[in-house]
Formats: sequence, C-alpha cells, structure tokens
Amino acid sequence: MLTEAFEAAWAPTARALRFWTELVPGPEAEVVWHSPNRVVREAPHYRLRSFSPESSEALPLLIVPPEINGSNLCDYGPGQSLVQVLQANGFASVHAIEWTTATQATKDYDVDHSIQAILDCAEALGGRVHLLGICQGGWEAAVAAALRPGIAQTLCLAAAPIDFRAGGGTLTRLVDATPPSAYAGWVALGGGVMRGEFLRSGFTNLKFVERRVLDRWQLWNRLDDDDWMERRHRLGRWYHAKKDLPGRAYLRIVQELFRENRLIEGRFEVLGETVDLARITCPLALVAGSRDHITLPEQLWAAEAACRPERSRRFAVDAGHVGVVIRQDVEAPAWPDICAWLQEG
Repeated sequence: MLTEAFEAAWAPTARALRFWTELVPGPEAEVVWHSPNRVVREAPHYRLRSFSPESSEALPLLIVPPEINGSNLCDYGPGQSLVQVLQANGFASVHAIEWTTATQATKDYDVDHSIQAILDCAEALGGRVHLLGICQGGWEAAVAAALRPGIAQTLCLAAAPIDFRAGGGTLTRLVDATPPSAYAGWVALGGGVMRGEFLRSGFTNLKFVERRVLDRWQLWNRLDDDDWMERRHRLGRWYHAKKDLPGRAYLRIVQELFRENRLIEGRFEVLGETVDLARITCPLALVAGSRDHITLPEQLWAAEAACRPERSRRFAVDAGHVGVVIRQDVEAPAWPDICAWLQEG
C-alpha cells in the first residue's frame, strides 16, 4: 500500500524529470546509414556510397544530399529510406554522396569543390547517371547537369531552391535582415568553418513558436508513446549529427545565391564557367513539399522555365522540408510515381 502511494506521489515528478531530460541536448550523434552499403570513392570532403551489388549493369542513380546535417537523410530509417524506395521501384543501382564535416584542412573549399565532386562521382559510375538532388544537393545537381549536360539521363530535384527569392518566405526575410558581417563573424567564431550548431539554431528559430513551444507541449503529451518517442529520437540523431560547412563556400552561397539570386539570373560562375540552366534538356522531375517553409514550392517550380527539358513534371507532396524525402507512408505515395515517371526515358 505504501509502495503504491509512493509511486503515485512520485509519478508527476518522474514525468517532469523525464521531460526535462529529453530537452537537454545530448552529445553530437554519429551519422548512421540504415541500409547496407560500401564506400567506393573517398576524398577529403565526401565519400561515395554504393547500395547496390558490384555486378549491377543497370544505369546508376546518384543521390546528392544537402551538405547541411547528415547525408543519411536519404537512407533515414526503417520505412523512411528513399534509397530503399528507389530500389523497390526499378532502380537497381543506387548510390549516394556523403558530405563529410568541414575541417581546418577543408575550411577554404568552395562551391567548385562540391560541383567537381558530383562530376567525379558521376564519372566513377560510368559517366551517365540518373541524378537526384535534395535541397542544397538539388541546386548543386542542377549546376553540375548544366555544366556537363551529358552526365544526366534524368534530373530530379527535391525541395531544392532554383529561384532563391521567389515567393519571399521566412528564410529570405531572415537573410535580408542579417548583415553580411554577422555571417562572417559566425564563420570566424568557427575558426573558418560554419559550425553545424549555428546553422541548426537558425533553422530552428525560423519556426520559433512551433519549435520552442508547441513541440514541447507535444513532447509532454507523448512521453508514454514509445513509437513516437523513437521517431523523435531518430530525428534528433540526424538533426544533431556533427556537420560543419566550409566557411568560404557558406559565405559565397549566402551572398551570391540567397542575396543576389545569381543562379536563376544566369550570373553564377562555377569551375570557371557561367552556369546556364537552359543547357539542361534531360527529363526533369520537380518534387516540392506543400508545407515546406524553407524551400517554397515556387522556388523549385522556377526550374521548369529556366531549364529546357524534353519533358518535365511537378510532384507536390503533402509534407514539410525534410518530409519530402523521409515521409513514405500511405498518405504520401509520390515517390513510386516519381520513379515510374523517371524510367519512361
């Protein structure tokens, strides 16, 4: 009787302690890939991972993840792996670039290094691939395809800004309101790299009330939901994995793309060449989240007019920015349709 009374009296305190423990940031997590794979190419700033048998003769598909957060976004977890969805829907040879965290040795790497990495990986896979870029990896994939049109059998861009200022949006307003000296100061604080925790803080504050208030209310109410808590922990492990960016590349992206919008205007120079998106003539699939607050759909749809694809199609997914890739439930069946469309030619 005393034990039951004690447990009843202690329960509210125990729940509060668990709640506050969940809010305390843990150590930076390691990037964990869900599906078996092997590293087939490696450089100071990336690894090329293959999820397919060495003997596969199928035309390769190369995933270019964003350089922010863990590249394992494309192979996130059980029931949420884009890699496995691609494999289950006709792509027998799937590969992904893993962007490694910036170091003092790579802090001065530029956008050119990332684009060259994509070109080198495509060459290593035979010189022609289905190219699939996510978020930052999307506009990078588009740049690579514009500079070397022969590498892309098809081009699929998911949650990727092409017109960085279309539709305005919270991120655009934040960039406009922040002086360039602030960005330079953050890079200086990181010793020449833009530290991942600075980036995470900025993205979290884009939805301040939702992230700082409503998420905590939901956490309190779902503490006893083991499945929900596991999904939350998985997201946390991905979101908090150590991933710094080269300071030089970061500052150039903020200035030339987010501020000056040079890509859509035909004024962006990479590897000594001006990027002309009209050189992209392969089939073009555009995948946008209807609830994406980071890359507004119109920022991606702009690629349709800027490129000259032989055919194109828009796919709208009922999801937010990350959910465009990891939401594979019955309410978001877009990716099997996207795979079928890409394989038409």
